[in-house]
Amino acid sequence: MILQKLEMHGFKSFADRKVLEFVQPSGQSRGITAIVGPNGSGKSNVADAVRWVLGEQSTKLLRGKKAEDVIFSGSERRARSGYAEVVLHFSNEAGKLPLDISEVTIARRIYRDGESEYLINKKKVRLTDVQLLLAQANFGARSYSVIGQGMIDSILVASPQERKEFFDEAAGVRQYQLKRHQSTIKMQATKENLGQAEMLVNEIEPRVRSLSRQVKRLEERDELQNELHDLHHQYYGQLWSELQRNINRRTAELGKREQEWKDRESTLDEAKRELSKLEREETGNDAFTELQSRFQKLMSEKSALRERELRVRSRIEIAEQVKKQTATAMPLSKIIEGVRGLGDRQGQAIKSLEAAKDLKVAKALVPNFKSVLDDTVTLADRLERPAPEVEIKKPEADPALVKELEGLRQEIDALEAQIKETQGTLGTYNDSERKKKERFFSLQRVLQEKISSAHSLERGLGDMRVELARLETRRDSLEQEMSAELGERAERVKSEIAAGGEKPTASPESLRPRIEKLRYQLQMIGGIDPEVVREYQEANERYTYLSGQIGDLTKAIADLERVIVELDQTIRTRSETAFRKLNREFDRYFKILFGGGKAELIQLTAARVQKDDRAESEAEGIEGGDVEITETDGQDDTYIAGVDITATPPGKKIKHINILSGGERALTSIALICAIMVSNPSPFVLLDEVDAALDESNADKFASILGELAERTQFIVVSHNRYTMRRANVLYGVTMRDDGTSDLLSINLEEVDTFKEEGKTKSKKAA
Repeated sequence: MILQKLEMHGFKSFADRKVLEFVQPSGQSRGITAIVGPNGSGKSNVADAVRWVLGEQSTKLLRGKKAEDVIFSGSERRARSGYAEVVLHFSNEAGKLPLDISEVTIARRIYRDGESEYLINKKKVRLTDVQLLLAQANFGARSYSVIGQGMIDSILVASPQERKEFFDEAAGVRQYQLKRHQSTIKMQATKENLGQAEMLVNEIEPRVRSLSRQVKRLEERDELQNELHDLHHQYYGQLWSELQRNINRRTAELGKREQEWKDRESTLDEAKRELSKLEREETGNDAFTELQSRFQKLMSEKSALRERELRVRSRIEIAEQVKKQTATAMPLSKIIEGVRGLGDRQGQAIKSLEAAKDLKVAKALVPNFKSVLDDTVTLADRLERPAPEVEIKKPEADPALVKELEGLRQEIDALEAQIKETQGTLGTYNDSERKKKERFFSLQRVLQEKISSAHSLERGLGDMRVELARLETRRDSLEQEMSAELGERAERVKSEIAAGGEKPTASPESLRPRIEKLRYQLQMIGGIDPEVVREYQEANERYTYLSGQIGDLTKAIADLERVIVELDQTIRTRSETAFRKLNREFDRYFKILFGGGKAELIQLTAARVQKDDRAESEAEGIEGGDVEITETDGQDDTYIAGVDITATPPGKKIKHINILSGGERALTSIALICAIMVSNPSPFVLLDEVDAALDESNADKFASILGELAERTQFIVVSHNRYTMRRANVLYGVTMRDDGTSDLLSINLEEVDTFKEEGKTKSKKAA
């Protein structure tokens, strides 16, 4: 796998889109690309861009405080960028990456609002997907693929546990560790799911058992219903047959009684016709009617004369009263009393008017003055008649009225005589008619007796009809009950009875207790929700499904445990093989750089690491109880939990690396890095000024080693060292422009060498 190019847009000082095309393999070398430039030009931002796109999450390692700090923040002459994007292009013709394509791009993009995304071949993916893909290709953000300033020395001063993580990356077991971590997470989630499934099964199982019992009871319902249907057939058949026989018997009796009633009706009609004939004779005689009319007429005339007499008498009395009133005058004492009363009332009204405080109160006194005025006018009218001086004579009646009254009295007397005569004639007529009425009443009594007899017979018919209706009502109710209990079989029962089916073997009364018992049993079963079968099926299906899931989860846990064991074995085997090779190469490069001496990597078990931590803590005055013990992930004390480094330069007896000088530590770190690159080559390695602390002699050695390692690994080196630049195939220069952005200049040194050779050849020919 070859890193072809790097694209940066809006990342830190690279505001514009910049592309770095790296050296492609030629011959036995995979090429060295050097990035140079003055301090502050932004050349280390290239290393940060590579580390960032490979998934680095620590803003401290990226030299920032928050995620948005990697976006170009702008300058006095240039506006800030809205997002930052870095893209790595890889050639995958060798199939190092587990993707069936020849070119793979890995991109990371972040926006000002904090939204971030990862892309593989322009498709959004998760960070985990990127990390697993990089681990399978044997490089990553935290591996030795990107080695920045200070990282070399940090390997030496790191704890044994931190060194082990670094060496695991170098051993190429990172992908297996990621798979093991994912398997552990899956196993934990599976165990949680298994616990939830077992909890649900424990919760559902009692309900399934209860529903199972109810379903079994429902299965017994068919047998009980069949028996009940047979008993219903006998019970209702006998009841309906008995009712039908009673109805037929009552119908026959009712027919006989109705015929008898019709005969009585014919004799009754004959008597009614005779009585009607007598009535017609009675009503045909108009003499009695004429006498009655004459009598009524005389009585009416008498009443009219009485009214006229009363009116005349009233007129006479009214005339006498009028004459009495016109002749009467007020006495003097009454006049004096009236005048004094009016004076007193006027005085009181005047006082009330004087006491009035406003117009509203004064207006309220107006009715008093009006009353005094009316009484004054009335008194004045009465004073116009003088007082009587002599006794008044009794007035005489009007002669015309008196004469009219006498004539009316004579007419009334004449009418009374005629009335007496008419009454005598009516009495004679009544005597003659009494005998006819006696015969009529006798015939009427006979008719009444016949009517009573007919009514008695009719009441008997009514009772029989009521009884028949009651029987028919019972039959209808029974048929409704049969329809409710038997359904469609009710008609079949009636048709079989009508056709003369089998004779009953038991009475309805003896069948009733068994029917009630069966009904009660069915009612108890019917008390179970009819949906219980569906609920049982659903609960049983869920129970079966969960039981199957428990089996699957248990199997999955066993499979995951087996996978974890296999991964542990693979990790252990690969780590041991890689560690031995790494140890040999570390010692070899240490001797190359130091010209002798000895260096060794020592694996530490969990018990040894804990013991060393306690000893170191006690040496620093820390109580043992405060020491944080590293978890060994369930492994025993023989589990390799850390790596220690011993280095002894030639001519010295120093073993612990903390005693080494700064230069010695730098050479030791470089020896370790070179050993890692040889034992497990990464597709590419980016070195950010790792040779800054070396002198010229050691820088030359380091450059020679890079040339040797370039046969296996593609190098991108950020450096100021001329020896390193001399080994580079392509040289990129980074400069800072006036607007605060970084710019790139590139030189292909191989093309320069070719151009020089061609120039020398031409010069020789010209000479």
